[in-house]
Amino acid sequence: MRQTIVALIAWITACCCNPTLISASILVDQDENCREWAEQGECEANPDYMWENCQKSCADVKAEEDTSTANQHSFFELDALDIDEKLFNFSQLKGKTTLIVNVASYCGYTESHYRGLVELYESLKDSGKFEILAFPCNQFGAQEPKTCPEIKRFAHQKGVRFHMMNKIDVNGPNTHKVYNFLKEATGVKRISWNFATYFVVSPSGEIEAFSGTEPHELRDTIVDLMNEEL
Repeated sequence: MRQTIVALIAWITACCCNPTLISASILVDQDENCREWAEQGECEANPDYMWENCQKSCADVKAEEDTSTANQHSFFELDALDIDEKLFNFSQLKGKTTLIVNVASYCGYTESHYRGLVELYESLKDSGKFEILAFPCNQFGAQEPKTCPEIKRFAHQKGVRFHMMNKIDVNGPNTHKVYNFLKEATGVKRISWNFATYFVVSPSGEIEAFSGTEPHELRDTIVDLMNEEL
């Protein structure tokens, strides 16, 4: 059975097929909870079990995620709502180094990471070559439960003056197109927690992911990119 599933996945990848077009007689779920698990990102977190027992749900969710970025070929073609629900076009980030992270207000990492982000931004903002986009997310321990206006007030009290974005999902079928693009570009399968993965985008749009790090540890990488000639 395991060999069959591996071969099936290899065939889908090799043919570049949309998994939703595969016959339901081939892709089936063995558990009624498969869809819920897939939406929670378990296909990436536990691929061996999920792709053997929840084939259809994993394929459906993957197809939904792929569709959201089908027309985006560059980071600078993306856009997203900010925390005030105003559209923010990423084209204005071209020529700058950008740091992106998912945040939460009630996480054990909140204090240190917000402090580090504020210090990093304040030390580099006058160059005009550095931006931070912080995306609130409530998918990890329900640690970002408040509304966007409340999150904005909280962040402002922490000293935040960089871009706070609208609350989004970063895993599952409702993953925002920005995070689908970032994960696809860097090979990150799943965001594991609040503040867990930082994406650094170069002035030309190259993207690199850093996991298990603090903002200050990214300073040298960011400064080097800021000094690069386009």
